[in-house]
Amino acid sequence: MLDDKLKTTIQTAYTHILESKELKPRYGQKLMIADIARTLGNIDKENPEIPHICTLEAGTGTGKTIAYLVSSLPIAKQQKKKLIISTATIALQEQILNKDLPDLQKHSGLNFSFTLAKGRKRYVCLYHLNRYINESSQTELSLSTPQSNDVPDTIPDTSFNTSFNTLLNNKDDIKLYEALYQAWMKKKWDGEIDSWEDFIPHSSWAPLTSDQHQCSGKRCTHYDECVYFKARERVFKVDCIVVNHDLVLSDLNMGGGFILPPPDESIYIFDEGHHLPAKAINHFSFSFRINSTIKWLDTVSTSLKSFSVSAKPPARIQQIISHTPEQIKEISEQTKQLQTLVNQFTFPQSRYHSHTGSNAATDNTEKVLRFEFGQIPEELQEQCRYLLTIFEKLYTQFQHISLFLKDVLDGDELEFKPEVAEQWLPVLSPMQNRIEAALSLFQDFSSSKESVKESADKSSQPPNARWLTNIDDNEGKDMELSCSPTLAANSLQQILWSQCYGAVVTSATIAALGSFDRFILNSGVPGIFNILPSPFNYQDNVEFVVPAMHSDATQYQAHTDEVIEILQKIIDPKKGTLVLFSSKKQMNDVEYALLLNGNIWKQLLLTQGQRNKQVIINDHKKQIDKGKGSVILGLASFAEGIDLPGKYCEHVIIAKLPFSVPNDPVDASLTEWLESQGRNAFMEISVPDASIKLVQACGRLIRKETDTGRITLLDKRVITKFYGQKILNALPPYKRLINVAI
Repeated sequence: MLDDKLKTTIQTAYTHILESKELKPRYGQKLMIADIARTLGNIDKENPEIPHICTLEAGTGTGKTIAYLVSSLPIAKQQKKKLIISTATIALQEQILNKDLPDLQKHSGLNFSFTLAKGRKRYVCLYHLNRYINESSQTELSLSTPQSNDVPDTIPDTSFNTSFNTLLNNKDDIKLYEALYQAWMKKKWDGEIDSWEDFIPHSSWAPLTSDQHQCSGKRCTHYDECVYFKARERVFKVDCIVVNHDLVLSDLNMGGGFILPPPDESIYIFDEGHHLPAKAINHFSFSFRINSTIKWLDTVSTSLKSFSVSAKPPARIQQIISHTPEQIKEISEQTKQLQTLVNQFTFPQSRYHSHTGSNAATDNTEKVLRFEFGQIPEELQEQCRYLLTIFEKLYTQFQHISLFLKDVLDGDELEFKPEVAEQWLPVLSPMQNRIEAALSLFQDFSSSKESVKESADKSSQPPNARWLTNIDDNEGKDMELSCSPTLAANSLQQILWSQCYGAVVTSATIAALGSFDRFILNSGVPGIFNILPSPFNYQDNVEFVVPAMHSDATQYQAHTDEVIEILQKIIDPKKGTLVLFSSKKQMNDVEYALLLNGNIWKQLLLTQGQRNKQVIINDHKKQIDKGKGSVILGLASFAEGIDLPGKYCEHVIIAKLPFSVPNDPVDASLTEWLESQGRNAFMEISVPDASIKLVQACGRLIRKETDTGRITLLDKRVITKFYGQKILNALPPYKRLINVAI
């Protein structure tokens, strides 16, 4: 319970850090500390009626990091729980790890330890690194050595040979691996990708990593020096762990307690918590590409044959392997049948952008066919059920082989060489993973019409989104089957909210239109909710302008022409300006027109997509530091998470209200389901989401209490449409100049 001693500890720590850093107490910050302390300090697992989670919207400038750290750390230590701080972005993670926690440790008087937890893929697998180095040496030697026709006792599998031969053609990768190896041996590198001095492409780094299925654990010859296991050991020893949302979800998806401490022994702080539902949806989405799977099955056959010939497993394993060619052949034939079946569907002639919300340009041609209410045609269901059955058989075979190899490494199979098992486990385990992913997809697609119908009829249980994608990209034509939850609420309730000891969800933008209803619908989060007051004087420091415009934002060409005309009038060429677009096409059309209107725009404009995001921000700041003007033209990723305080951004211009493009199968499925319930999807989903995005975009202007400037919205729908006033009222209390002449 939150006793007087604990209250005093929190109050004293807060006072110390304010006095030591010469900070002023903030009203919203004090309220946040009180809300968190009451929630976490009064948790009673014997009484489920007492809330153990609170969701707090705390705008920029509240000082929420200090608030949740100073309140939750003493409670976590008293309750003997681990504090897990989770973020959505690397920038915030680095700030908490490198600035906020050290500051608190130094100035608050609190005694605690902390570390950063990363996914296994951020660490080098020393077994793989050594293997590539050894193979490189052996290959160079074999080039000048006569080859024998005899089959050796153990040979590298064909899949490894294929990947390694590819690497041999890339001298840069070979040089990189040798440099990594030498740096590791000389103790000049700690084995983490993030600490390597140069950028490492994913394609170069991926072969050097492992996962929980490939890893042989304590039986690995490099276990005693393993970078990942040493880092994991630190994670379970400290009081506070800094992570990202994806890592938390990965651990919870496996049942919890594998990568991070178990959820019932943890208090979670989800900063940038508005990202959590989308992250969860991605974790429970599955896809299956037909052509690439058919090609991959050939690799599976070749690898198993190589394993059988070179590793010489015992008779019972040989017998299992002997059945796999027939199974793989049947899977391949039935996958081709699936292809024939889906080719009969008629696809709409529209481009599809991934439901991750990215506005990035793509050269891919993608046509999507979404199944209404997630209901799969019976013929397709039957084919998926059959593929589910035969994939399950293949998965069982791989499980037997994998368990055998692990038994060898555990010393339970003395007649087989451990080093051979260590070689083959990382090769066969990824195949088992891919089969498991296919099983998840076919399990979902095999749902009966009755169960889907029942799901659609329950107001709290929307059906999964299911769709086909016709793809034509650099790798050729393919067909992809996909499924995804439409909401994250049920998944998060099962793996997180019902399992954790306690949690705090916070962000500058969680509530929509002054309500948490939209966030609750998507996340299912229970507990206490509060919107905390901002310390900023918005009324005096910010002008929010909606010019009088002739065109409606839905009239693309007329609106774009008017945006071009207005921008030339309102952009000050001597100041820092951020112009935000909802459409990449409109951004590019505006840029093209401005560049035609004089050299001054060539000197001013920095457009997203032409350079790396951070390079654009750095170049923008350099221009401002020189006393010159600079204008960033950006999309959604520039509307959130970037920090341009003071003179770096004195004017934010928003081309149009950020409504989502209605071509996403997950969003479309949710809309369809809501409307089937007699609900207004536009008002429940589209308007609240646009409101949140607008608040985030406006938030780029005021980053500290002394900032001032102007926000201009070039969309008259906030004046002319029935929902406009709701969106305006959800903004901070700016000084409004509505329908003014420019």
